[in-house]
Amino acid sequence: MKESRTQTPPDEDKLHEMACPFCLLMKTVSKTTRKHSAFFNHLMNAQIELLQAFKSVIDQQISCLEDKKKGMGDTKKATKIKVE
Repeated sequence: MKESRTQTPPDEDKLHEMACPFCLLMKTVSKTTRKHSAFFNHLMNAQIELLQAFKSVIDQQISCLEDKKKGMGDTKKATKIKVE
């Protein structure tokens, strides 16, 4: 016998479980009405700080990889061998 299965749309709560917590926070904050401007100003500053922290880590990793790349070019050189 063949069973017919219908796909049900994913539950909204399950989607939130799989999403980035920072993205969910920013989405929730943007949906909230701006009753407390000092609160939202603080959250905006915190978001900027968080993104700058991620940027600094990424910049550091890029520097490390660039240094590695430069170092690899100097160590591997071909040597000429005379065969008699």
